[in-house]
Amino acid sequence: MKSTIHNKTIHNKTIHNKTRLKRLLLIALAITLAFAFTACGGSKEPEESGGAAGTASEEKELFPLRMVTQTTNSETIIADRLGFFANEGIEAVFIGTLGQGVTQYQAIATGDLDVFTQGHLTNEAQARIAGLDIKTVQPGFVDDEEYPHVTYLVREDSDIQSIEDFAGKKVGITMNGVCIDGYITKYFTEHGLDPSTVEYVTLPQPGQAEQAVVQGLIDVTTSHSPFGGIALAAGGVRRCAASWDIFENPAAGMATRGFSGAFIEEHPDVVQGWANALYHARVFIEKYPEYAREVSADYLGLDAKDVSLNRWPQERNVPQDWAEFWFDLSEELGYWEAGDITIDEVLTNEFVPTDYPVKYDEIVNTSWEPKGKQE
Repeated sequence: MKSTIHNKTIHNKTIHNKTRLKRLLLIALAITLAFAFTACGGSKEPEESGGAAGTASEEKELFPLRMVTQTTNSETIIADRLGFFANEGIEAVFIGTLGQGVTQYQAIATGDLDVFTQGHLTNEAQARIAGLDIKTVQPGFVDDEEYPHVTYLVREDSDIQSIEDFAGKKVGITMNGVCIDGYITKYFTEHGLDPSTVEYVTLPQPGQAEQAVVQGLIDVTTSHSPFGGIALAAGGVRRCAASWDIFENPAAGMATRGFSGAFIEEHPDVVQGWANALYHARVFIEKYPEYAREVSADYLGLDAKDVSLNRWPQERNVPQDWAEFWFDLSEELGYWEAGDITIDEVLTNEFVPTDYPVKYDEIVNTSWEPKGKQE
């Protein structure tokens, strides 16, 4: 069961895209998705992109695949800028970021987006329960001791040393979600502590919590990439704990990527090619993490030192026990009742990434030309 959580909003400036508001309103009212990574800012005009070191023929007509402009370190960036998408006949078309409170699932439902590149299985399950035609196809990053999904930051002079010390403290969150307040509730429950003693402060703007903890407005952050890395590099804060300390399980950080069921049915070859590209991007990042960091930093408009690294799974699809982890935890936290939805309704492992002679070393040894921040 969920604990009673008291939220206080320090700042809640919402950006509305008026031209889409009427179409999104009914969906927005029907579903309140806990989305740890929802980006803020108005939508922008689509911008075309292309691979920097791919081997696809320039004459080949590419399938335009619309996705949000990435705001964190992502294998999608590597697949685009190093040509893995182009090799599969795909052109990444970045449409900009979405308005505050608008999820990628809603944008897919309204026909403004083709693929979602953020979220967890909990979010997709909630979307399907609400009637949205959403399906996970590939895993994203996972949790890791060195590169955790969630980093809990405190001021350098704070007396907080572990998650147990969060009792009676103000913890900054972007919104309520399994990997935000839910992880802390899980930890407190398993250790005989009262989850209601944690005071959650809603800070919806990306990077706002990291500033607030330095200023002493809150005691702890629930930082996600890249903001935790930026804050640590800037100084004044330290890591007191991480999501890995709670579960010690890569599944706890597993992000998801996928499409609508209709898109999968209409364009299975595109979905297969997309799965291939993401898989090879994950393999590349694990082989050459610093090189990939430089590429992502250029795309994001950040210094490489400020780009948080993630652990990228080498599995070709989502393992069953990882999916079960998210369903079990979501049901335990009260996001839905057992039997309301099944894993098979949310996840397909039909599109197994295929092997082909990707010459990773040649990509690294090729002179790479920075293209600058993706707007």
